[in-house]
Amino acid sequence: MIEAVGVRKSFGTQLVLDNVSLTVPTSTVTCVIGPSGSGKSTLLRCVNRLERIDAGRITVDGELVGYEWHGDQLYERSRRAVSRQRSRIGMVFQNFRLFPHMTILDNITEAPRAILGLKRRAAEKRARELLDQVGLAGKEKASPHQLSGGEQQRAAIARALAMEPRAMLFDEPTSALDPELTGDVLQVIRSLAGGGMTMVVVTHEMQFARGIADQVVFMDNGVIVEAGPPETVFDAPRHDRTIRFLAPH
Repeated sequence: MIEAVGVRKSFGTQLVLDNVSLTVPTSTVTCVIGPSGSGKSTLLRCVNRLERIDAGRITVDGELVGYEWHGDQLYERSRRAVSRQRSRIGMVFQNFRLFPHMTILDNITEAPRAILGLKRRAAEKRARELLDQVGLAGKEKASPHQLSGGEQQRAAIARALAMEPRAMLFDEPTSALDPELTGDVLQVIRSLAGGGMTMVVVTHEMQFARGIADQVVFMDNGVIVEAGPPETVFDAPRHDRTIRFLAPH
């Protein structure tokens, strides 16, 4: 579903992603772990074309992200075409990013109506189904500030799912939450995994990653140090850097 090949990304003189290659098969969960500043979040943002890559290529469901071929020439896609691609790749951020002036229902229905062309009634029906799925039935008319952090994050997940994405990207979805609020959010992600959604999850929750991932990727200093099944990466890591990172856990 997702393939990155030789991806490089710099911010000024700082190399953030250095020749990163990664394959995420359809209907699998890849958890990306590593210290802060290792390039994990930047990798997600490149997959969703929130950042332009400097070299390499990224494809989602066989389609080149951000670029297209015309004959033997590669051209950057238009802003509208990139937005259309982005709509097929759900993204959940650390800090919810709900529109504060809208109700939860309007937050969820805005993009499907504007981008997918859904009628209001159909969009609202889908939104209510998703709110029930994430444990927020009855919160349709609430404003974001009336919800807890965990509830806001679950509403953000529902908003991403309303676009019927091919894959979901989660950028440390519980890092802004108090510990007691993380459980419900992680349970929603587990239920999506059980339903076969292709997901890439950047997380510091090691036990969660161990339990949900088909593949665990450890990044440091902009490179993938090692990747494999969770039982291999967590229980028999091959690289000293991975062993040092996991030691406190």
